[in-house]
Amino acid sequence: MRSGLALLVVVLLAGLMMAGVSQLPPPGAPDSAVHGHVAATYIDGGAEAGGAPNLVTAVLLNYRAFDTYGEVVVIFAALIAVLAVGLAGRPIRSPRQAPTVPVSPVVDQVVRLLAPFIALFALFMILEGHVLPGGGFQGGVVLGTLIILLGLVLSPRRLRHLLPHKAVFWIRSAAVLTFACTALTGLALTGWLFALPEPHWLGESVIVGLELAIGIGSAFAVAGFFLSLEADRHR
Repeated sequence: MRSGLALLVVVLLAGLMMAGVSQLPPPGAPDSAVHGHVAATYIDGGAEAGGAPNLVTAVLLNYRAFDTYGEVVVIFAALIAVLAVGLAGRPIRSPRQAPTVPVSPVVDQVVRLLAPFIALFALFMILEGHVLPGGGFQGGVVLGTLIILLGLVLSPRRLRHLLPHKAVFWIRSAAVLTFACTALTGLALTGWLFALPEPHWLGESVIVGLELAIGIGSAFAVAGFFLSLEADRHR
């Protein structure tokens, strides 16, 4: 009975969705509303109305800020899920440690030599992503990959000692917390969630802060996946 009812609901919803999609204009139709009115309005004044240096940043951090906020929440939730699954399956005692493979001297020296330049490049992508190609997500992935490389060279256990253990959770949640604070600040100052405050320099400072929080949070999330998997390997 339940299976039949569920199938009926799915069929009805699918029929409604297909009926709605069939009423949409063909892709690329020049006379559709999105090409004749919506797109032109955003292109002409989207950046200025969004309070951002360019249109792409205005779309990502203003017009569709809820979507971008959802992305950082999904990344953080995925990390929490991985950590929860790992902790749930952790045995009381580990019978033996997995054998370690020595790091090649070539890999060790190359990673140590390039690490400062990779970190600088990641920081540049994060801080200048609102006006140049890049951004918090891209720079965060580069920075997170660097942390993984350092973990392979220094050993994950030593890397854990170098990271501030008590602050790691808050660093991982930096993007989610900063986005939430930005939304509430915009609501308090302008009456709109995620709205950028005036004057222009203050709004741009908020954008840079968001990009920095996204980059750091994404980097530690990516590194957290690696450290969690590595911890499972040694159980």
